[in-house]
Amino acid sequence: MKDLIIVSNRLPISIKKSGAHIEVRPSDGGLATSMSGYTKRRGTKWIGWPGLPSDSLTKNDMERITTMLEAYQCYPVFLTQKQINLYYNGYSNSVLWPILHEFSVHRGDNDQNWKAYQAVNRLFTEATLQLSKPGGTIWVHDYQLLLVPRYLRVERPKDHIGFFLHTPFPDPDTFLSGKHASSLIAGMLGADLVGFHTTGYTEKFMETCRKLNIDTVGGDQVLLPTHTVHTGDFPISIDYYKFARASEQHKVRSELRRMERAYAGLRVIATVDRLDPAKGLVERLTAYKTLLESDKQFRGSVVMVMLVIPSREDIPEYQRLKQDVERLIEEINTTFGTSTWLPVEYMYRTMPFEELAALYQRADVAFIAPIRDGMNLVAKEYVASHQYRKGVLVLSETAGAADELKEAIHVNPAEQRSLVRGLHSALSLPGVDLRRRIGAMRHHIRRFSVQRWADTFMAELQQERNYKKTRTHSLVGERKKQLLTAYKHASRRLLLLDYDGVLRSFVVNPADAVPSKELKAMLRRLGRKNDVVMVSGRSRADLENWFGKLPIALAPEHGALFRRKGGHNWHKIVSSDTGWKHHVSVIIKHYADLAPGSLIEQKEWGVVWHYRDTTPYYGQKYLQILKRALRPIAKEYNLQLVVGDKVLEVRPAEVNKGRVAMEWLTDDYDFVFAIGDDKTDEDTFAAVPPGSYTVKVGRGSTFARFRLPDVISVLELLEQM
Repeated sequence: MKDLIIVSNRLPISIKKSGAHIEVRPSDGGLATSMSGYTKRRGTKWIGWPGLPSDSLTKNDMERITTMLEAYQCYPVFLTQKQINLYYNGYSNSVLWPILHEFSVHRGDNDQNWKAYQAVNRLFTEATLQLSKPGGTIWVHDYQLLLVPRYLRVERPKDHIGFFLHTPFPDPDTFLSGKHASSLIAGMLGADLVGFHTTGYTEKFMETCRKLNIDTVGGDQVLLPTHTVHTGDFPISIDYYKFARASEQHKVRSELRRMERAYAGLRVIATVDRLDPAKGLVERLTAYKTLLESDKQFRGSVVMVMLVIPSREDIPEYQRLKQDVERLIEEINTTFGTSTWLPVEYMYRTMPFEELAALYQRADVAFIAPIRDGMNLVAKEYVASHQYRKGVLVLSETAGAADELKEAIHVNPAEQRSLVRGLHSALSLPGVDLRRRIGAMRHHIRRFSVQRWADTFMAELQQERNYKKTRTHSLVGERKKQLLTAYKHASRRLLLLDYDGVLRSFVVNPADAVPSKELKAMLRRLGRKNDVVMVSGRSRADLENWFGKLPIALAPEHGALFRRKGGHNWHKIVSSDTGWKHHVSVIIKHYADLAPGSLIEQKEWGVVWHYRDTTPYYGQKYLQILKRALRPIAKEYNLQLVVGDKVLEVRPAEVNKGRVAMEWLTDDYDFVFAIGDDKTDEDTFAAVPPGSYTVKVGRGSTFARFRLPDVISVLELLEQM
């Protein structure tokens, strides 16, 4: 396997800053543990936010943090406090998290948060591209970065890109209720492999793709024009031996003795959760209260030890949840507590591993009943901790872990009676049954460890597959009707149009390919009711002279620069200089003089050799010679040699039509139409969302879904729009 890049919202490193002092230490997080076998390998890099807003750091601080992180093979993406508020709190946690857990979205679903989410996903993409090499392996993690796989695919179509979602995936109607559902799915489908915790989540994702009419969806694959997306369930797990052997540590044994004294004579019910509406904290407390009300035998003989780990404290919903939990705990303790017995021991804090491991070992029951949870590793940690003790796991049937831990007592978190009954059963099970249940679950977790999870996903991602190319259909008859119907019913439409060979037939001298009055009139009409972008190999001067007064956007030189509709300012896509142009021009001129009828065109960001008026013999002969002669310069200056229809163009490698198309594709359109005739347009076809109407004009291999024979048929189609 080539170098691996891991991309996640947070780094597996904790950073603390106190005055001028900066402390860096490894995190004990689940993802960090799961990937530890890879992060220690040479060539692996982990990209993520270091946890502190860049506003609170000086330039020197950021340089120091970057250097310190490199020792752990970690590389930071610095975010401002505003970006954290909008991208993380505003969109990721206030919009995506509720949708993925099938809750209502109460706030945050606005354009400002969405644009911040897109912008930060681009920052992570740019960092990944800078730190990786083409052809490498990239593994992107979780809901905060759903757009990154697609952004990477546009820039690096040959990379192995994996994506894993650590949350549940909801039913299709819930997911599609979000404003930006199609863009989010398109983002995930940039990956070669999309992984989920359970088969159920995978099936819901595939059904969502079907409902969006995304190309060919079958079995566990989504067949796109550019690549095949494979899906699968990869249930994440824990470091089994870390918990199973915890009692060998002196600090754990010491903590356990302390807890034995503190809870002497009591049955301990443990709950360990982050503060989160999806965890069902209030529901569990209510069930415990009902148990104490209905069955007096448990009063004074049990204690619920409730550990709530602070999370997202600046989000109003989480603040209200904390208040509700603490109010209910106070009510239970006031109603049932005595001078010698407190029904609920509540801790709102993080807990060191030694103390947590001791709590797991001391707990007679683990009451894990989230409303929805992608997996829930606490359940597995509890089971792994019970090597010699009897323990009972009460587990929500809606947690991903329930698919594996079948010997747990499963409960329905939406039904109070089920929660109360499950808790009562757990406190009443005979010893033989306890040992059988915990033993079977422990055996399963030992076999399917977190290291096996990572290895299985990586093996699947690295698998060589035969790409099944989708068929390109002629855009006639019923297919043409379907396109025009979709266009008619759409409210926001984007048209990405090439010029030469698409809207205007080729001519011997490129300067003679002037657009007709009729073509300009049609573009003016289309531009008034759609977003129309002319993405052409033509120079800025040509497009500005011919189309500058029309209500359309212009992207000359294959998107090296662009001007938005109604705008006056030009924006550059390229960052490289043009010092190479002189060397390239000298070589091309030498051979152009030997090929009668050929000519050189100088662009701002490229040099083009046209050989349309050259005899086929000379054209092919000097095309091959020029390609060989120019390769060393192309390698030195990071240029690409692009062979088009009777042209050879030399331009910066960072220029492609798909990249400039993304300047518009970050918006949500319900109709996207892209049309072109040569190899440069394939980048556009690869960049547009699945299900877009992509059209190749003329013959040749293509990623496009449809084909039209010539310019006349293109103009006829556009006239009908």
